[in-house]
Amino acid sequence: MLQNTRDKAQGWIAKAIIAFIAFTFAIFGLESLAPNPNNPEVAEVNGQEITQQQLMQAVDQQRRLLMQQLGGNFDPSMFNEQMLQQAALEGLIQKEVVRQYADRVGMSISVQSVDQLIRSTPEFQVDGQFDANRFQQLVRSLGMTPLQFRQYLREELLASHIRASIAGSEFATPYEVQMLTDIQQQTRDIAWLTLDLAAARDAVKVDEETIAYYYQEHQADYMTPEQVSLEYVVLDRAKLAEQVDVTEADIKARYESRVADLKEKADNAVTASMILLESSNARDEKATLALADELKQRMNKGEDFAKLAREYSEEPDSAAKGGDLGAVETGFLGAAFDEALAALDKGEVSQPVLTDFGVVLIKRTAGTDADIPALADMRNEIARELKESAVDPLFVEQSQKLADISFEAADLQQPAEELGLDVQTTDLFGRSGGEGIAENRAVIDAAFSDDVLNLQANSEPLDIGPGKVAVVRIKEHKQPEVKSLSGVRDAIVAQIQKEQADQQLNEKADAILAALNAGSAGDAVAKDYAVEWQVKETARRAEEDVPQQLLMDAFKLPHPQGDVPSYGKTTLPNGDVVVVAVSKVVQGSEAVESEQAQTIGNILSMRMGEALFGEYQQDLKNTADIKRFAQDSES
Repeated sequence: MLQNTRDKAQGWIAKAIIAFIAFTFAIFGLESLAPNPNNPEVAEVNGQEITQQQLMQAVDQQRRLLMQQLGGNFDPSMFNEQMLQQAALEGLIQKEVVRQYADRVGMSISVQSVDQLIRSTPEFQVDGQFDANRFQQLVRSLGMTPLQFRQYLREELLASHIRASIAGSEFATPYEVQMLTDIQQQTRDIAWLTLDLAAARDAVKVDEETIAYYYQEHQADYMTPEQVSLEYVVLDRAKLAEQVDVTEADIKARYESRVADLKEKADNAVTASMILLESSNARDEKATLALADELKQRMNKGEDFAKLAREYSEEPDSAAKGGDLGAVETGFLGAAFDEALAALDKGEVSQPVLTDFGVVLIKRTAGTDADIPALADMRNEIARELKESAVDPLFVEQSQKLADISFEAADLQQPAEELGLDVQTTDLFGRSGGEGIAENRAVIDAAFSDDVLNLQANSEPLDIGPGKVAVVRIKEHKQPEVKSLSGVRDAIVAQIQKEQADQQLNEKADAILAALNAGSAGDAVAKDYAVEWQVKETARRAEEDVPQQLLMDAFKLPHPQGDVPSYGKTTLPNGDVVVVAVSKVVQGSEAVESEQAQTIGNILSMRMGEALFGEYQQDLKNTADIKRFAQDSES
C-alpha cells in the first residue's frame, strides 16, 4: 500500500536530503578545515595528535553544555578552568583510543546513518520536518560547526555501538538476582545518638586575639577577587544592514525575478493521478498486468479514471481522492514512473507500467497555477533580502578593517572613529564574568589574557554572537587585596565556631564509640553525654523518617556479633555528628517473581555491563602510548 510505496522511495528521498545537508555543511563547515600553524599539540595517542584547538573547543563545549543544563543556576565560579581543561583532555584521549580500536576491528558508522539521525531528531525539526536553520542555530549554540557536529555525532554513535557490543555481553544469573533482592529487602534494627552542631557552635566563645590570629593565618581566604573593567566597540551586522541603501529599481528587478521563478516552477510542476495494482499470492504479476490492461481499455471506451481508481486502486490514500497524487516530484516514485509520466500529455493515461511497488496506470492531470503575490506585499521582504545579501561582503570588509586598525592602535578611539562605532564600558567583573558583554566567555578569556591584561593591548576581534564582533581593552585593573578585618570579622567568627564545634563533636563521638566498644551499656553512655537514643526497628534502605546519610552508613556497618551491636559514626548534611548502632540484621528471603526477576536482572546486567565497558576503556588507555604535553611528558 502507501507505506510500501514510501518504503520503495526512501532511497530517493534520503539522497535528496543528504545532498541538501552536504551543501549546508560545505557552506558552514569549511572553517573547521583550515590549517592553523599556531596550534600546538597538547597530547598524542599512539602517534595521533590532539591539538590545543581541539582541547579549547572541547572545553567550550563542556561549558556550553553545563550552561544549558543548569540554566539560571549556572555559576562560572563553581568550575575551575584547569579542572575543565583536564577533564576535556582526558575525554579527548578516551575518544581517540576508542576510535583507534574501532579502526583496528573494522567498525564504522556510515555518513547516511548519521545524516538520518540528524534529520529524524525532533530538536532539529519544525512542524515535523528537518529545518536547516534550526539545525545550524542549535549546533552553533554548542560551539560547533555543522561539520564538526556530524563528526562528533559519528564518534558518539561509534562509541555507543562498541559500548553496546561489550556491555551487552554481560548477564545476571538467577542466583545473583536473588542475592541482590535479598540485600535490597534486608532490614536492620538501628539506634543513634545525635550530637547537635548548632548547639556546640553557639557554645564556642571566640576572643579577639583568636580572631586576629586566624585572620593573619588565613588571609588568602579573605581576598577581594581580581577584577577588570573594559572599554569595547561592537561591529553589528544588523546595524550595517540598516545602512545599506536599496533602490526602487533593485526591488522591482528582484520582484520580477521572483515572479519569473514562480511561473517557471508552476510550469514545471506536474500533477498526476494513479491506479496501483499489487501482485500477491492470489494474483500474480501476469494477472495484475492483465487487470491493468483491462482497466486501460475501459477508459479508452469512456469510463472515468477517478471512478475506476476509487474501485480498483490498492493505494487507499490516493484511491479515496480518485487516484489524485497532487504534485509529483521527480525521483520520489522511481525511474519507471517518472519516464512514463514525462511521456504523457495533459489528460492522457499511460499503458500499464511495472514499478518496484506494483503495476500502475498513470494519468497526467495538469500543471499548477502560479500564485503571484503583489509587489506591495513583498516589498519589505525583498528589501530585507537585498540588504542581507549586500551586507555580507561589507561585514567581512569592516571586520577585517576593525582587526587591522585595532592591532595598530593604542586605544579604541581610532577604530571607533573610522568605523563609526561607539566606545562603551563595562562595570568591574572577575574571572567568573559580569553583566552584559562581560557574560560572554570569549570576552572574559580575552580580558584576562596576557596581551590584554598585562600588555594593555587591544584584543583580537571576538565573536560575541550571531553577526557581532567586538574588540576590548582594559579600562581598569584591580588586583586582589586582603579584605579588612572589620569586613570579614563575622565570617571568621562563624568559621572558628564551626571548626571548633566540629572538632569537639567528633572527639565526643569517638569517646562514645570507645565506651560502647569497651562494653559500656548504651543507656549509661547516653546519660553520661546528655544525649538520647533514637530507635528504628526493621529499618529498610529507603525509610522516610530516618536521615538518608544515616541509613546509608548504617547499612554499611558489619553485622552484629551475637548480642553485641555494631557501632559507627557519620556526619549529616547539616553538620550534626551521629553515633550509629546496628543490633540486628534480617536478610530478605522472599522469592522473586519471574517478571520482577527479569526487571532486576536487566538492571543488574546493565550495571555490570557498564562496569565491564569502563574496565575495557581503561585497558585501552593503559595499553596505548599516550603523551600529555600540557601536564606531563609521558603516560
